[in-house]
Amino acid sequence: MECLKGRVAIITGAGSGIGEAIAILYAQKAIKVVIADKNEESIRKVVAEVKKISPCVLGVETDVTNQEDLKNLFDQTIREFGTVDILINNAGILDNFMTVDALDLNVWQNVMDVNVKAPAMLSQIVINYWIREKKPGVIINTASVGGMFGARGGVSYVSSKHAVIGLTKNIASVYREDNIRAVAVAPGSVNTNIGNTLKRPNQKGMHALTEYVTAGPLGDPRDIANVIVFLASDEAKFINGTVVTIDGGWTGA
Repeated sequence: MECLKGRVAIITGAGSGIGEAIAILYAQKAIKVVIADKNEESIRKVVAEVKKISPCVLGVETDVTNQEDLKNLFDQTIREFGTVDILINNAGILDNFMTVDALDLNVWQNVMDVNVKAPAMLSQIVINYWIREKKPGVIINTASVGGMFGARGGVSYVSSKHAVIGLTKNIASVYREDNIRAVAVAPGSVNTNIGNTLKRPNQKGMHALTEYVTAGPLGDPRDIANVIVFLASDEAKFINGTVVTIDGGWTGA
């Protein structure tokens, strides 16, 4: 994918897991990467790893639920690299398999803010820039197989990932003529640290997964990153407004 060389990519949730894997792969392909994450220590670690490959990296501490932080992320990207070509909305959180009968509105709101509102707000900033500059662009949103089925997460997580898929399809439909693409990826079980955020998971919610859903194969973050790198390339220019499932065949059985 030589055509990707020199492009600029913003990656949220890039301090670990899938986001980190994307950043490293992009650096290997001479793409300038912007590492956005809430954890400053994680940013420093990933930036150091990317710098072993390429000097073209910027780390920006970002709370994706904060609109001012997102504006700062975009502004710093433009100051450092002059443009942005690719947006990877990857940051996301779980909800301890929360069920409707045990609904905690604070948890619900936090999950929706991180998983849905944040990618919508950052997409707005970047899309307005692309339209203003008459510039093509690509948005890749990290959804989940939880956005396609009901028992692969708690109620707020599953609802949020369904919403991410809707957001992706809407962007693709509305901005197609502006040469702006949007694609969602739906990973299955991936070996990242997001599972460490589970604190006393709801047993009824967990039961729905373990009792009715066969355990899927465990993927590596790089398995997801490889697909995302392709989807943002010109070779994938006819892939738009759809969901690409990356789950090792988990949902195909």
